[in-house]
Amino acid sequence: MRIILACDKSGGHIFPARCIARFIKSGDIFFFVPSVYFKNLLEKEGFTVYGRGLNFRNVILEGVFRMFEAFILIIKVRPHKVIGFGGRDTFFIVFLSRLFLIETVIYEPNVVMGKANRFLSLFVDKVYKGMPYVSDKRFRYIGVPVRDDLTKYDKENAKRKLGLDIALPVIMCFGGSQGSGFLNSFFKRFIESSALEFSVIHITGFKQYSDFVEFYGKINRKALVYDFFKDIGILYSATDIVVCRGGALSTAEVVFYRIPAVIVPYPGAGSHQYANVRYLEEKKACYVVDQKNFSFDKVKGFIERLLDNKEERLRIRDNLRKLDICVSCKEFYKNFI
Repeated sequence: MRIILACDKSGGHIFPARCIARFIKSGDIFFFVPSVYFKNLLEKEGFTVYGRGLNFRNVILEGVFRMFEAFILIIKVRPHKVIGFGGRDTFFIVFLSRLFLIETVIYEPNVVMGKANRFLSLFVDKVYKGMPYVSDKRFRYIGVPVRDDLTKYDKENAKRKLGLDIALPVIMCFGGSQGSGFLNSFFKRFIESSALEFSVIHITGFKQYSDFVEFYGKINRKALVYDFFKDIGILYSATDIVVCRGGALSTAEVVFYRIPAVIVPYPGAGSHQYANVRYLEEKKACYVVDQKNFSFDKVKGFIERLLDNKEERLRIRDNLRKLDICVSCKEFYKNFI
């Protein structure tokens, strides 16, 4: 059976598809990924990858290009099934496949469906959802896959392997696979203003990586800086507090590793990230800050409260333990095939 896995540019779209691909012969799987970085990563793993990254942002021109791109890909591959993972770049692959009477499935990891998936849900054969917060009889809740290569290390051993002081708490800041300029700017200001002792893990994304290497090189604080980190399990294991966005994948990983988090959801894309983390917030399993009404002092206060209060960290960890979001890749795969 030939299957096209249609993904947008971010890790939140690509990693769930990769979970499925790992259980199928590589010759039967074809990725559509319009990201040069992830295209190279998947090709190194032996997969055939289509999709072209575009250097412009124009809805009409992009739409025309993606429509022809999708038509050519479908004719070339002649898939028996197409699985879409959201994002407007994947819209035409799923939509045209349905018009050609090919079996089509979409997976929406977030509580609120994106515009592309919301429209496609009216036509496709099946719709799967990742987050359990909102129920709808039309959709089947299957959870968010956590990669099998995510390992849980002993915290002290993880800190030692990374060269961090085991006596100091560790704060990790990241903004998803593509980084977040807003979070990076806030975190830099926090680092400059906080008098508390802690170590830092900062995943900056590709665009600002060199700027932050220079920044941390000038200050007296132990910091590990990465543009992207493949074996993120060891970073999570060493971390005591996370500052992050609220994508479904990041949210699931925070739950999986039970890390107290200060989450600043990305305000765009229909505010779907805020809907994701409301589930955690209502369970008192994280702190959530609305970017539209962002207060530096408030967020700094949340982080420093967690740094100062080990009992508060343990309370949040216990609440995270009770949540049911994560599933294994194998369990996730069984729902689609």
